[in-house]
Amino acid sequence: MGVPIILASSSPRRKELLERLGFTVKVIPPAVDELKLEAETPENFVKRMARAKVLAVVERLSQTLYTDVETGQRRTAPGGRTQDTRWVIGADTVVVLGETILGKPKDTAEAAEMLHRLSGHSHRVITGFCIHDLRKNKEGVQAVATEVRFKRLTATEIEKYIAVGESMDKAGAYAVQGVGAYLVDSLSGSYTNVVGLPLCQTVEMMEEMGAHDILPY
Repeated sequence: MGVPIILASSSPRRKELLERLGFTVKVIPPAVDELKLEAETPENFVKRMARAKVLAVVERLSQTLYTDVETGQRRTAPGGRTQDTRWVIGADTVVVLGETILGKPKDTAEAAEMLHRLSGHSHRVITGFCIHDLRKNKEGVQAVATEVRFKRLTATEIEKYIAVGESMDKAGAYAVQGVGAYLVDSLSGSYTNVVGLPLCQTVEMMEEMGAHDILPY
């Protein structure tokens, strides 16, 4: 097994996307408050959130190092960072209709409201991602946007889609990689960005930052 990327996200979709490329992934969910600042653009919001998630995990990893009282050497606590661990990736995705951010619905009624608003219209899916190099203590941050247009949905279609059970933990109340694919009339930009992580741009940044030792090709 190769040296893992640390994924600062609890999203199984982001983990699956990275593993699909051949990466070994270890998940460490971050604990951050996802609150938008006043007058903050969606792009800046997702970039700030992605960086906050990564830095929260970086801080957690740094706390796994301790000093052996007998030898005076720095060691790694069980389950923490190994000496070869270098790369931490975090991301945050939002659905934006006009200038309004649609987050994860709190209940089925709000999910239905979101889908009614998206019906027959175009919206943007914006993912901010951050890659941190533990060895050099530096990071790169980027936001990627994809335009998605929904078909016009009937009330019955919305009711049946919500009953599938995909809506409740998804921004905008739909999953493009699941049954929700049939809601999408057209898509312009990165498909994996809509799923949760723009793989093309993520790998490009890894190459630029020197992650050649773990790239799967």
